[in-house]
Amino acid sequence: YSGYYAWRGILDFSGTENSDTIMGLRKAYPELGKCLVFDLVPGSHVVLYELKNKRINWIWYVNSEEPEIKGKSVTMKVSRDMIEKMHKEAYKIWVPELARVMKETEEPFINVIYDCDPLEQVVWDNVVLIGDAAHPTTPHGVRSTNMSILDAVVLGECLKKWGSGNLVSAPKEFQSIRLPVVTKQVLHSRRMGRIKQGLPLPDRKTFDPMVASPDECLELQHKNMPFFSNAPVLADHV
Repeated sequence: YSGYYAWRGILDFSGTENSDTIMGLRKAYPELGKCLVFDLVPGSHVVLYELKNKRINWIWYVNSEEPEIKGKSVTMKVSRDMIEKMHKEAYKIWVPELARVMKETEEPFINVIYDCDPLEQVVWDNVVLIGDAAHPTTPHGVRSTNMSILDAVVLGECLKKWGSGNLVSAPKEFQSIRLPVVTKQVLHSRRMGRIKQGLPLPDRKTFDPMVASPDECLELQHKNMPFFSNAPVLADHV
């Protein structure tokens, strides 16, 4: 468990593009629609971005003891009382324009945030783990889908290189290429989440966006993700 969960929701504003809510949100966050937008306060942060078909996706991370989850899903159903409490907290923490978006969102829900310590291996004979089975990660690197796609690409290239007659060497090479990469990416994403949530880390002081230095803020940029643009595909490129 990461130490926090996320309130999530999607606001459909089709037909209300010129409403006070949407116009106010665009004024508060002028870059909305061009990129992921982050807003940070001490001990919490929110991510919002515009989707196709006039929708706003928002994610609000909340520090908490581990919630009790029924079944195997990390998505929790929420009661009306929980939603109303969330709305009240939103108006205390976030700008009114964002709090209004949260209040007008139908059926918000909670995702409990987990990851997994990096595995020591992802290959057993001719059994290969890829995607979230190999490296479940927190969302703060915005990398999970990319990691899974690259797993498939690298595995395909290794199988192509070694051929169907050598199903021992291909998985071994896949593991030698991908395991060092995804290990660093999982740990980096975990670190970014803890920094943004103001949670303790052994090698730095607790992050406070209200007094953070420019260098501390630069540390949060996504381009600092290990292998951000140069993850190897074949062993020759490692």
